Amino acid sequence: MPGTESFRRAITEFRNMSIVLGIAPLITFRQQLHLNDELGAQGGTDTPTKNSLRNQLLHCDHWRRLVTHNPDGIPLGDQIAKAIDPEGTAVIGDTPFGGDDIQMASGGLIDLPFALDGSDLDIPPQSAFALGAAPGGLLLMGIDRAIVAWTRIDSRHRTLQITQTDSMRLYGNYQQLLGIIETMFGDANKIDIPQGVLPSQEPLGPGDSPNQTTETSGNSAT
Repeated sequence: MPGTESFRRAITEFRNMSIVLGIAPLITFRQQLHLNDELGAQGGTDTPTKNSLRNQLLHCDHWRRLVTHNPDGIPLGDQIAKAIDPEGTAVIGDTPFGGDDIQMASGGLIDLPFALDGSDLDIPPQSAFALGAAPGGLLLMGIDRAIVAWTRIDSRHRTLQITQTDSMRLYGNYQQLLGIIETMFGDANKIDIPQGVLPSQEPLGPGDSPNQTTETSGNSAT
């Protein structure tokens, strides 16, 4: 089934199993946003939440490295690892899934095992999140963009692993996620929100929200 909302451009049928391995930690990352009750705060989050999000991003980047075809051990981008945990990176040249030194046999098409059409309650569309324009909402948009980017890489036609160039393109998405986390999350980035109730959250209805003009003019055109 095709994806919906932020997933509508995702390609859900391809050959490369490594894409599934790369997307899986992003799905877990996304689910944590859904479960974290602090991310809906317009003013930001505390530092422990920020650190947790950074570590989850590091885990996603770790898997990007592992599924990259990199027999020469070239650098695959290390800014995320340096910003978070220098000890948490994958070992350069470590290829637990093989394929760096042998021609692989062609594999058949596989379906993305994650329902992006809104039917999976664990992977709801963006409209189901009560995050809005809060920092958590912007992070969610970035995660969804990264998931879609994984499904659209040229390496989807391969059977195993992704190319170094595709890997670096995906790394760009992770750098954007890190930028959102660093600049919008944590105690140091909190802002004061004097009006914390949005119209959609007003118990008396959106029309009763402060500073909402509902009057209409009684003048008629002549």
